[in-house]
Amino acid sequence: MTYILRPALYRYITAAIFVLRVYATFGQHAGQTPYIELAFNKTSSIVFASPITAVDRGSRDVLAQKAKGVSNVLQLKAARTNFKETNLTVITADGMLHHFFVRYTETPAMMTLDRRAAAPENSDPASLIFEGDVNETSLQRDAEYILTHPPRSSLRASARNKMKLSLERIYIHDNVMYYHVRISNASHIPFHTDMLRFFVRDRQQIKRTASQEVGEAPLYIAGSSDVVGAHQAIDVVYALPKFTIPDAKRLVIELLERKGGRHLRLQIHNKTIMKAVPLP
Repeated sequence: MTYILRPALYRYITAAIFVLRVYATFGQHAGQTPYIELAFNKTSSIVFASPITAVDRGSRDVLAQKAKGVSNVLQLKAARTNFKETNLTVITADGMLHHFFVRYTETPAMMTLDRRAAAPENSDPASLIFEGDVNETSLQRDAEYILTHPPRSSLRASARNKMKLSLERIYIHDNVMYYHVRISNASHIPFHTDMLRFFVRDRQQIKRTASQEVGEAPLYIAGSSDVVGAHQAIDVVYALPKFTIPDAKRLVIELLERKGGRHLRLQIHNKTIMKAVPLP
């Protein structure tokens, strides 16, 4: 009898541990703040019932951006391993304020947290909220036109360690804005890109305050910025959903080198965004 009960007891304990871990990570009762586990090499997602309007990260160790072409899905990733526990606040268009605790783990218990059940009763949790029907053929055609008609001068540029990141021009067609970016490498050392991202942040930030940043995922990318060879320049076009920003905020284009320190950052004012050129 003892031999028969031991495997059953073992399975029961194992299942209980798993359930408790999932509950501790994603479960939520009234008045209880849920936990989100993030990894350095994995992307976690939160699905909301309404479009995301603001994101407040308690630490720069948390990377956040809206999913490509979807306004109610927030993608999260750890900027470094073993960061200290922090928090995350998300405001959605239905007026709801969502609070989360965030901690690091190599193996998240779950990769997707569905918050649509926490929405008001009159909301529709049936499907994702897309930002508009975008024809990929149209995006590709517009991007190819931009790459074959380069401007004579750049709008903004940042240079460091013989690397240069420049915003050549901003274009608009319907509800899509195209950012023509050029990356130049004047050194003998190839540049391997870890990340090139777009996000909006406050113009002035004080140390040790919460970092209010939300990334914008491109609808389409023409060209590849994975590797910029020695003495080489590449052009890339990023198609983003149409948006403008308040004067108190900046659009930031950030280029990070993989296993290196040649990081570049461009801060774009709203008046520069307003110079977007209509595409024919």
